[in-house]
Amino acid sequence: MKYLKYPINFKSLLKGSQENFCKIEESIAYNIMMIITTSFGEIPETPNYGTIIWDLEFNQHLKKKDWEDLVKKSVYESIAAFEKRLILSEVCISLNDIDDKELGASIRRKANIIVKGSIIESLVPFNFHTKLNISPISQ
Repeated sequence: MKYLKYPINFKSLLKGSQENFCKIEESIAYNIMMIITTSFGEIPETPNYGTIIWDLEFNQHLKKKDWEDLVKKSVYESIAAFEKRLILSEVCISLNDIDDKELGASIRRKANIIVKGSIIESLVPFNFHTKLNISPISQ
């Protein structure tokens, strides 16, 4: 099976070029990143696609541990629902302070997201890791 790479280059796709295609691991990673960076309701046809991350972005009443727990549950449930090519085994979330000198005063926290599982068709282990800068969260 062929998997499309994002962003799609329609000009080369119409020419039949193979540069628009990727391996299943890359396709799964694209979908996981899309899930993580989409807020619930952003896609009207699929309102449950996405995560709670962006709904909590400016919530000043949540403690760090509560934020991590809510996001972990949301990411796990969304990936389980919308990435059927993966046997999901673990999602790890950690929210860390960022040194203000590093990125400026407007970005205060960095979310580390790790997803582990195995690809259904081959049972090959799959690991995904990303970091997101989160706007200020007062504690």
